[in-house]
Amino acid sequence: MLGLLAACAVPDPSAPPARLGLDPFYRQYRDAEGIPVVASEKPPAAALDRARDIIDGMLAHRPDLRDALIARGYRVAVIAEDEALLDLPEHRHWTKPPPDDPRLTRCEKLHYEERIGQLSDREYWDQRARAIAGPTTTAAAEDLLGLRSSRWYGETIFVHEFAHNVLLAAKVADPALYAQVEQAYVHARETGLWKDEYTATTIDEYWAEGSQFWFNSNRLQVFSGQRILSDDDLKAYDPALYAALASAYGTVHRLSADPFYMAEARIPPGPIPENTAEVC
Repeated sequence: MLGLLAACAVPDPSAPPARLGLDPFYRQYRDAEGIPVVASEKPPAAALDRARDIIDGMLAHRPDLRDALIARGYRVAVIAEDEALLDLPEHRHWTKPPPDDPRLTRCEKLHYEERIGQLSDREYWDQRARAIAGPTTTAAAEDLLGLRSSRWYGETIFVHEFAHNVLLAAKVADPALYAQVEQAYVHARETGLWKDEYTATTIDEYWAEGSQFWFNSNRLQVFSGQRILSDDDLKAYDPALYAALASAYGTVHRLSADPFYMAEARIPPGPIPENTAEVC
């Protein structure tokens, strides 16, 4: 009888399905309408729920972009507060970027040796990021839950990282939209928009930072007194980027699971600075 019951047992819906072929490291699972959200046993279940709901909100307007990510096997891995990027099986081989890596910020390029060169691969990634985009997009539990312990308290980094995936999907599924983003980025660089901000680093960061403002989940950016905090600010400051984002996200400016939507924490305490760009 026990053998018969075991044979008829229903698989645990919170465990990763065998069909995903994942490393045994992963013990938790949620389904974001075809995009797996996975984690070890350490992160709170609520963090996986938040990640799933944010994914669904960001892709609600464009199921074709979701399909493009599913077709390429994209998934999201949530790490606990005592885990790091290189703890994930897919990231264990990662090395630090070379001095000519185009993803480096202007300050990282200027001070490469002291900021990056002298660090080990593990040291670099541990201090550099708690979340990152890509086939195994990574999200931090403290970020998803809006905890004070988050390194970037006041903005939801997962919205930024998953936005990178949205742009990649657009490049594949909607080349016209990607070309529209390219044109907006070139115009922004030529006219000095987002000067010296992380937003201006690459077209990918331009899109991802803009996505955070679209969803009212980014920290304040200021350029010579010009303040950007909300989707309305974005529309007035960079209408070309705003129009491209509308093609991907429709008319929705709130992700229900986002802990920093319109939060006061998006504005730093004390007097508002004249510029928020990093000083090298």
